[in-house]
Amino acid sequence: MRLPTLPNRLQGTRREIVSIRGLNLTDNTQDGDMSACKNISARRYPYFTQRRSREQQTAYSGVTALTSWGKLVAVQGTDLLYGGEVVGTVTAGEKQFAVVNTKLIIWPDKVYLDIDSLTVKPLGATVTGTGATFTTDAMTVDGWPNLTTLFKAGDAVTISGCTEKASNNKSVVIKSLTATSITVSANGFTEATETASITLERKIPDLDYICESENRLWGCSNKDKTIYASSLGDPTNFYVYEGLATDGYALAVGSEGDFTGCCKLSTSVLFWKETVLHKMLGSYPSEYSLYTYNIEGLRKGCHKSLQVINEVLFYMGLHGVYAYSGGTPSLISSNFGRKDFADAVAGTDGDSYYLSVLEGEERHLLLYDSNTGLWLREDDTRCVDFARIGKQVYFLTDGGDVYLSDGGADDPDVSWEIQLTPFYETADGKKQYRKLVLRLEMAAGAWMRVLIRCDGGAWREAGKVLGGQAGLKEIQIIPKRCDKFEIKLTGKGPCTVKELIREFFVGGDR
Repeated sequence: MRLPTLPNRLQGTRREIVSIRGLNLTDNTQDGDMSACKNISARRYPYFTQRRSREQQTAYSGVTALTSWGKLVAVQGTDLLYGGEVVGTVTAGEKQFAVVNTKLIIWPDKVYLDIDSLTVKPLGATVTGTGATFTTDAMTVDGWPNLTTLFKAGDAVTISGCTEKASNNKSVVIKSLTATSITVSANGFTEATETASITLERKIPDLDYICESENRLWGCSNKDKTIYASSLGDPTNFYVYEGLATDGYALAVGSEGDFTGCCKLSTSVLFWKETVLHKMLGSYPSEYSLYTYNIEGLRKGCHKSLQVINEVLFYMGLHGVYAYSGGTPSLISSNFGRKDFADAVAGTDGDSYYLSVLEGEERHLLLYDSNTGLWLREDDTRCVDFARIGKQVYFLTDGGDVYLSDGGADDPDVSWEIQLTPFYETADGKKQYRKLVLRLEMAAGAWMRVLIRCDGGAWREAGKVLGGQAGLKEIQIIPKRCDKFEIKLTGKGPCTVKELIREFFVGGDR
């Protein structure tokens, strides 16, 4: 019996441009995804190039904390530096910072840098002296330090140590003061003459995390499970309660777990736990309202991962990095699979999200491009603080050095690497690769090496390209017969990967 002949319909060679994408460490990959990269930038997307130079700020060494306020602010030993100049002393070590009008708050020291006078001053104040005379609206002392150097009108102060009239041990708001007396509201005191040691104190709460919002210093305390806000424009006062819109504010919170951080987002203040978000809304104390949401929260130890880019908050949660703009947080790091990142510290230039994390003993400096949604890895630099001035991002390493992350110039000494996820040579038995073609743009002195491996075997060199001539460089990669093959590009110096083209045969139905 004679069978009919089926047409082969061989379609010959086809060419297809493979888009190079960001890191993807999951099993759900596409051609062009990266399984690893080093010192790669997406600033020329859809092309990929190496990151630019980092410039060490030689005026800084042994730094333990970094921020910015028009200029770089650094803690170097016990010196506080503003723009590289010593302006005061603080304790050494890690800090949190927040700015309220002209005061840069330095925490947990409970001090601030006055930007007008460039002096460091305490937020709180306390003085102790022997003896005081009380009238119904004033307290007068003799032989005490000058009260006007410690307190001001409007301060909420606590008086303790009175023995003749214990009712004078109380908190009051100063209406006016002189070097030797304070005046309070009418009938604020009971008349008495004290000879005991008396303390006058302007208290500052013990806060675990701080932030600024609407010209107030906000914070939260795990010790007393309370959210605090300072008086309007005055971070030196938290306990002023006179029924005014400028008063301080405090609210106890009963949700499960400890606070893990706080931040401002638009006109709201967010207080995070690992599985809970408390959102404070309102413009003044009598209007404040707290809303509670059971959502993916902020991982403990990652309070420095909170960064806002174009009114979107990025942060590290228990299951990865999230983007939050007021609704349900969106996981944006699913491409990392089950990687468990901790101790996250982040910064931004207003466009990209820089993220330094630990994965066990491994260190990663990652970058998320908010425009393209791509993740890249720079290297294993460990950053403990970031600071932004305009478009410039500075970071502080765990070794105490300060760098400008992107100096704006190509660095001929930067080594870089791209490893693409596996390509599969056949698809349903109908497609077979003929070759892959890489097109590159390289500067003089730069070089690139192409490595290939098949079915998980050893890497072998498939070609090398040297820079120096104008125009695009081209290199062809021809894999041997295998189930899958991988490509790794390694190089040094300025190089831009512009195109990856694959040529393959398409067979018929037989």
